[in-house]
Amino acid sequence: MPTSPADAPAATSSEGERAAQLYREGNRFYDEARFAEAEARYQAAWDLQRSFDVAGNLGNVELEVSQPREAAEHLLYALNTFPLGEREEKKLFLQKRLAEAKSQVGTLRISVNVDDAEVLIDGKRIGQSPLEDQVFVDPGKRTIEARRSGARTSTSLLVAKGSDQSIALSLDAGSNIPLVVAGGAVGLLGVASGVTFAILSTAKGKSAAAEPFGSARRHDLLDTQTTLANISFWSFIGGGVVLAGTAVYAFSASSRTPPASQAALTRLHAAPLVTADAKGVLVGGSF
Repeated sequence: MPTSPADAPAATSSEGERAAQLYREGNRFYDEARFAEAEARYQAAWDLQRSFDVAGNLGNVELEVSQPREAAEHLLYALNTFPLGEREEKKLFLQKRLAEAKSQVGTLRISVNVDDAEVLIDGKRIGQSPLEDQVFVDPGKRTIEARRSGARTSTSLLVAKGSDQSIALSLDAGSNIPLVVAGGAVGLLGVASGVTFAILSTAKGKSAAAEPFGSARRHDLLDTQTTLANISFWSFIGGGVVLAGTAVYAFSASSRTPPASQAALTRLHAAPLVTADAKGVLVGGSF
């Protein structure tokens, strides 16, 4: 029920003054049962300055002009922002009108498994996840969609008058960037260690070659060379496995679909490469 002109929103600026004037005009048209004119004035006031009383009056009159979905949205806003100390009978009136509006539309409670996903209904954006409020839709077939970073998912359903449904949309969350970075760093450290120990092993081998055959010094250097070569080998193995696992995770968790002209990477493998002339890690993929 519209409040009296004395209850109009406080005017704090020229925009606020205009909103207050439109609000009072809406009250006057409502009292004269000129609901279309009242709805237009309240809507204009709402566009200028949002408040619980403008929302409540707008939602109330929207019910009178057969706009139940819009009415439900504005009445819910009015109740969510209902101020402390306001008259209880006004709150009860808004709750009653909201129930009337909801009986003529469908209520959806939409959840998405990731935050910051764009949520659309029938191609129209309604916000980003997580959606805190109920979403009101006209009865009929509706398509609910979520999008984020190139990934998308959608579902269609029939909405009946007065229905209340929960919709859960699941998007591929994509790769965990910190995990990918950490895995890449550990893998590269392993490969770098392999290179370092391979260089040290080679140096020990050269030093051993300069020592007399059968000498204790030569024997010690050769033992050290073997130990360093083994450490280098397993460092390459460890780093390569970590790099391969990180790459597989990043590719498998990616939410983007590669172009049809490109084959998907289905397997990645790594192996150490140690020869007389070079040392490193060999990475290959199956396509």
